[in-house]
Amino acid sequence: MPDAAAGPVQKKPVSVADASTHQLRPDVVSLPQSVVIGVATSAPGQSTAVALAGMVAVAAYATGPAILLSMLPMLAIALCYQRLNLWDQNCGGPYVWVARAISPYVGYLVGWSMLVGFVLGSVSNILPLGPALLSFTGLDVSGTVGNVLTATVFGVTLTAIAAVGIRATARFQLAIASVEYVTLLVFSGIAFWAVFIEHRAGTVHPSLSWLHVSGVGGKGSLAGAMLIAIFLFTGWDASIYINEETTHKRTNPGKAAIISVAILGPVFAWLFVSFQGVVPQDRLQAHGTDALPYIAQVLVGNGWAKFMVLAVVLSVLGTTQATIVSTSRVTYSMGTDRLLPARFARVHPRFRTPMFATAFWGLVMVAVADLYVVSSSLASAFDDVVNAEAIAFTVFYIFTALATTWYYRRLLRRSLVDLALVGIFPLVGAGTLAWVLDRSLPTLSPTARWTVAGVGILGVVLMATSALILRSPFFRIRRSSYTADSPASPG
Repeated sequence: MPDAAAGPVQKKPVSVADASTHQLRPDVVSLPQSVVIGVATSAPGQSTAVALAGMVAVAAYATGPAILLSMLPMLAIALCYQRLNLWDQNCGGPYVWVARAISPYVGYLVGWSMLVGFVLGSVSNILPLGPALLSFTGLDVSGTVGNVLTATVFGVTLTAIAAVGIRATARFQLAIASVEYVTLLVFSGIAFWAVFIEHRAGTVHPSLSWLHVSGVGGKGSLAGAMLIAIFLFTGWDASIYINEETTHKRTNPGKAAIISVAILGPVFAWLFVSFQGVVPQDRLQAHGTDALPYIAQVLVGNGWAKFMVLAVVLSVLGTTQATIVSTSRVTYSMGTDRLLPARFARVHPRFRTPMFATAFWGLVMVAVADLYVVSSSLASAFDDVVNAEAIAFTVFYIFTALATTWYYRRLLRRSLVDLALVGIFPLVGAGTLAWVLDRSLPTLSPTARWTVAGVGILGVVLMATSALILRSPFFRIRRSSYTADSPASPG
């Protein structure tokens, strides 16, 4: 029998990887809303709060160059998303594109890395919520009970908002974004004045070494800093996973992805460079879990610092909800492709959202976050979570770029513009990300390396199960490539 709470069972598609069988509500999200959701998923406030201390240490204060250099391959990958979305508007995005252009087996592994990245991302997103809210109320930020209750209550609430419809999500994102971004810009302006203009006592004196890729004293690691920067950017692609629900779904989602990256690069560079010198590095590291509220307190006192806490809280709420939305859409697409149980392919008859998928991933996020809070061994491995998330996103970004060049390969000789847009830019972006992976993997902790290896092995096992035992028709997808009579042209 169908599950009444989740809505009727969607009919099995006659052809897998075919978005025409999907039942999401169309033409709900505008281009500005899509951009806000993409930027919100990257969460400038939350990402800066959790990554500032670690990135300053790895980059030796050369955070600005690392972020701006990372923006270039991100722009190249965003361009790939834009080109591939012209071809196929599927909320599964990269895993579908890679499956149709390169191989369904590679596509499955890309889908697996997407789910892993989203789950780790949602956990890393919601973890700062407890300390931020407890700090706002003056309670003990290290209290286990308070952190568990905060993660649980807000996680469930955000899941409920995401479940009732993408329109509610878009309005929620717009409402909180204005407060968050204004607050961050005001405080970063105060920090810049204190460090660069006033040279306030107790601040770190800036130097030209901050502009060198190897940082102060040549002690920085560009590759390590860029890996963290990739973590900062992750989420800009959220506009693609709501493409079926966006107005002008062929063009607007791709435009939103490019605009999001173009906004995030300068914003992150400004925030990190402004805030990193407010306190010496040892004090910054000691407050790594609440870096921005602590910096705000140093700058303007405890009372005004509450506004920074509010900005971090709003950032966490925005990115957590947007990540749940992205994960549920990708999972829904995998359900309709029969790569996941049929429940994930159900759409609520009233809200037109993948209700079961949304509730499932929301509860998984809350459960993992609570386990993380109560386990001291997990809490000490936060950097491993950040690195593993960045690696997962890097993997499917690379394959998306390769899929772009391979699908549009017939255009490589048409003109120099086509050669650049579907050949040079994607391959340079993929190559840069591959270089970051190659240089960063040996520097990871043993725990992080074993985690990455275990996730990869599990993905291969699940793929083999789906292909050989369950015999999913997804693995019989025929490869596609651009031709002159293709319905979508990148021109």
